Amino acid sequence: MADRPHAVVAGGGIGGLAAAAALARTGARVTVLERAPHTGTGGGGLVLYANGVRALDAISPALGARIRAEGHLTGPDETRVVTDPHGRILASEAIGAQGVARGTPQIPVLRAVLQQALYDEATAAGATVRTGAAVTGRTPLPGGERAHLADGTAVDGDLLIAADGIHSALRRALLADGPPQYRGYTSVRGRATGLRIPHPARVVNGTGVQLFISPAGPGVLYWTAKITAPAGTWPAKGPAAALADLRAATADWDEAVRRLLAATAAEDTVVTDIHDRDAAPHWTDGRLALLGDAAHPMVPALGQGANMALEDAVVLARAVAAHPADPPRALAAYQAARLPRTSAVVLRSRAQGAVDQGDGAAGARRRDDLMRTQGRKDIDTADIHDWHPDRPEPTERNEELTDRTAPAAEHDTPQFPVRCTPGPVWRDSNVRTGPSLDSPVVQLLLPEEWVSYDADGWSEGDEVVEGEHPCGEITSSLWFRLASGGWTSAVNFEPSAVDAIVPGGSRQAAPLTSGSQT
Repeated sequence: MADRPHAVVAGGGIGGLAAAAALARTGARVTVLERAPHTGTGGGGLVLYANGVRALDAISPALGARIRAEGHLTGPDETRVVTDPHGRILASEAIGAQGVARGTPQIPVLRAVLQQALYDEATAAGATVRTGAAVTGRTPLPGGERAHLADGTAVDGDLLIAADGIHSALRRALLADGPPQYRGYTSVRGRATGLRIPHPARVVNGTGVQLFISPAGPGVLYWTAKITAPAGTWPAKGPAAALADLRAATADWDEAVRRLLAATAAEDTVVTDIHDRDAAPHWTDGRLALLGDAAHPMVPALGQGANMALEDAVVLARAVAAHPADPPRALAAYQAARLPRTSAVVLRSRAQGAVDQGDGAAGARRRDDLMRTQGRKDIDTADIHDWHPDRPEPTERNEELTDRTAPAAEHDTPQFPVRCTPGPVWRDSNVRTGPSLDSPVVQLLLPEEWVSYDADGWSEGDEVVEGEHPCGEITSSLWFRLASGGWTSAVNFEPSAVDAIVPGGSRQAAPLTSGSQT
């Protein structure tokens, strides 16, 4: 290896191109191998939240400036409303003011626009992008990695970055952890141009469906409908039939929704089922590392998939720049910095997605009541959006923090590892409403390694606990441990919603009794 490591990146999507641009900007030689014959131009849009925008700025200030110009730069007075299907406003979130407070705005943008900007940035920085080059496997070499292609050829490099998506061949070779998990709903996505509607930034709550609408650039609106359905049902329809069926299902909705769907062309419509994966125990193997959806696919409920991939790219490039002659050390530092945070966001997205769908009349009513009370669609995501590329960085300090133990609490709580990024905790402003006495929940078993708890009146097997996270208090809330390893606050869930969060969850659930409320 010369003084410039050669990074081979499998996948030319958002994560792969961001990694290529970031690595090339820090001096690495980069080859991107993309299976498609050309980089994508279709698809809908996405929201770059403050964390994703900061990641773009860190890759290149010019890249951040381009996306500000070509996407929709959220103004300081803009709001996003949550409505029922007939246009009645349930909540109004000051998304513009959030950007002012953070010093970084939200920027909704078409996926194709972002991907083209990343492609241009990567190639301008010296990266080579090969299309029609599907990576099917890898072979570790002495001092390097070999990526095998579907045509029988191979490409060698000093390190191999698997950014080949949710069905990653390299992840399969590394982890052999099976297919991703269907989460009970599908996504129909599209865009319309030249259309003006009231409250263009809005979320529309139906029963078993939620529609997200946003400006995505000059004269462009994009939308995403999440629809509860058996796996494969909507993708089997194809774009034209799926769009027609969605129009029929929303025929009595607010006029703005009907006009938006009517203005959408079938060729601009994409239909995919929604999947994610549980957190992997590791992402790296010597000189191989996973990135983006190959590492941590997540449901779109919090809109963080692309943002997390952009964060990955920045942290990876800085780790490689810090250890250019030692790729295994660089990739280990990258993993230490990213795995805890992204694992938490996967679980929080999964929990939010189960709430969003509003399955059944009762589920829809509870979702609407929750969003009305908290004044926004999502749980509190401030800790997600407040990420900054300069804190923390992939250094040995993070690896040391993982190994440290916290001092025992005064009531002799067991010791547990401390991570400066909190574990998968759903912070919900509506926790004081609590669950009803007959609401099924997933039972919390104590003691748990991530919680020191107020033992007064509580013992192993109790369903509810007040506790402290080692990186921040959660003492004012009621919390439930999910069997998947995440946390949820005291919110009513129907059995179907519990099933959506934890497969078979209602079979593991225990109803609350009056003796288990605080």
